[in-house]
Amino acid sequence: MRSLDSFLELGLIGMARGGRHGWFYAHFGAAFLAGYFMNQEHELPEHVKQGIERICEGFRRNNPEWYTPLLETLLESREEPHLLERLVTGIQTNTERLRTSGHGLALGVLALKALRQRPELITAEIVDGLVHVLELTTQDRQNRYWGIDNYFEVTEPDVRPFVPPYRDTVDMAQRAFEELHTVSAGRKIDGVMYHFAGETEHSITFAQALTDLERFGYKDLVDAGMINHRIQMYLNRQMPEEVRRDQVHEPEFSSVLAPEYWEKTYEDPHALKVPYAALDLLKRIPEGDREKAEYGVCKLLTIMK
Repeated sequence: MRSLDSFLELGLIGMARGGRHGWFYAHFGAAFLAGYFMNQEHELPEHVKQGIERICEGFRRNNPEWYTPLLETLLESREEPHLLERLVTGIQTNTERLRTSGHGLALGVLALKALRQRPELITAEIVDGLVHVLELTTQDRQNRYWGIDNYFEVTEPDVRPFVPPYRDTVDMAQRAFEELHTVSAGRKIDGVMYHFAGETEHSITFAQALTDLERFGYKDLVDAGMINHRIQMYLNRQMPEEVRRDQVHEPEFSSVLAPEYWEKTYEDPHALKVPYAALDLLKRIPEGDREKAEYGVCKLLTIMK
């Protein structure tokens, strides 16, 4: 068995424990889950598998205490499937309004997917940690997006003329990929950090989470989430002209599986989360649209740190 096969359990533990230090730190466990599901759901070349393992092992070396096995805890406790509803409730709360670029969906649904596959890991320690993360993702700074003093006040009627309602989740995915025509790195402006390309990444991870929720049968959550995704798409477009001028015009490679990408080691856990979400969404859109969509994703990956 290779180390990649253990990443589902490690990812859940890492999310639950890392998230105790702040919701962003749950990303590192989520990266293990993203790598695990990429391997499970796609025929990956060996260099990609090795890249996933190398990147995740780097994350584990940084915080080894987050990934201590649960074996002793599991021996002392029993599977508690009723706890899963607490996680679903946390995801539902994150559909009620847009916060933190949809991270409550991107992180929460990835954890839900893992627990549905491994119900013996539905334990109090893991679920408590995950629910705490989803509580934190409902909190954010009002000036997250350039040019918007308080994005909490931006509503669906405000964005409807610019981002019309989606017909379905396939339409959502296609339109999220279309936004990749402009990818510009984040920067500070007047002392405030704006993520720009990072926010565009989140439109992909957010959309992918909603398509998984649809497959799991949570239609009401998907419908609510797609409204927030449209608000996110509108907010992502807000950037000054000088940032647009600095956009990535051509990626360094044209495939998400390119060796040039997977031979590197990254500090940002989105280095796994974005390829995972993109590969999943790409297979859901019409085949004729995939090449252009993947080219846009590679712009994001070109500037990944």
